[in-house]
This record gives sequence, C-alpha cells and structure tokens, in this order.
Amino acid sequence: MEDVLFQCFIDLETWDAARWKAVAYFVDPSGAHPPCLGIVFEDIKAGKQIFSDWHRRLGNVDRYEELRISIVEGEILGEEPGYSLHISSDPSHVMELARVNGVPIEANRAVVMSRFKRMLPAPGSLYLSRFKQAYARHKKYFLIPVSAKVKPVLESAIEKTEIHFRQASEIAGDDRDAVVFPERYFDGDGAIH
Repeated sequence: MEDVLFQCFIDLETWDAARWKAVAYFVDPSGAHPPCLGIVFEDIKAGKQIFSDWHRRLGNVDRYEELRISIVEGEILGEEPGYSLHISSDPSHVMELARVNGVPIEANRAVVMSRFKRMLPAPGSLYLSRFKQAYARHKKYFLIPVSAKVKPVLESAIEKTEIHFRQASEIAGDDRDAVVFPERYFDGDGAIH
C-alpha cells in the first residue's frame, strides 16, 4: 500500500470568497528594498484571511519555503499571450521540515491543492521583468495581499526567498506546473499536442 501525503495550503472556500483577480508587483525605484509580489483579491477581507491562515502556519518568514510560487512564461496554445502564476505547496520542503522537527514523513506520493491564474499584461509591460530584476538583486521578496483597488496590505507580508521562473516549453504533462495548461493539453506521452 502506498503512503500518500495530502497537503493543502489552499482553503477552497476562502479562495472562492476572495476571488483572486490579478497580481501586482511593487518594486522600490531606489533598489534599497526587496520587491513585493501582490495577490490581488476582489474581497480583501477574505484575502487577508488567506494570509492570516498562512501566517499561523509559516510565520512572517517562510523559512522552509513550504509555499511554492511559480511563474510560467511563454506561449500556451489556446491561451492569450501572457504568463501563469501558480500557488501551491512544496511537499519535499514540508517533508524536510518534518524531518528537522524529528517527525519524518514517509510518503511515496503527494496530493497538493493549488490555484493558478493566467495573467494578460499589456504588450510591452515591464512590471514582471522589473520584479525579476529586483528579486535577482535581493534574493528575496515579500508575498502580500492586495485589494482590488490595488492597495497593498503590507502588515500581512510573508518573506520568501524562492520563486520558480519557468518557461512553458520546459514543462511536461507530469510536471507539477502542468496544471496551468488547458485540460487535455498533453497526451499520454507527455508531449504537447
């Protein structure tokens, strides 16, 4: 019998109530401070609840990078030009934390709940590239909730050092970020069709 790790950083009911709308990037023009990656919610009260739940689990700093953030750039057939942001957990990091705490988890497979959204920036938009440059300089960023009126909630920030910048062309059907592709995008051999 297989041991399965079920991991959920996404409370579906709260995420449905929050209505994730977009992302927002906040970069200090002087370069003195790390950038912020904002998750824009139509219902900021529910969005702040999501971050409050994460704070209870992670604290102000996601030291073990249990929360996984990836940005998938590049053409996805059937989708408008843009990129996808994928929020999930990282089972390998959670298992490492459990090991460090003396409670090793033995699991052959992991089931992970996640959310993703396709972002459709205006042609020539520099927001993502500026965020990437600031992240490369500081090697960290802050994940924050943002209201639909693009007001950041900085007191809810979670400091992170890991983010996955991916290209659509490098992702196969069995990849954890394959969920950002339309249903039936990959056939049984993992190739794009």
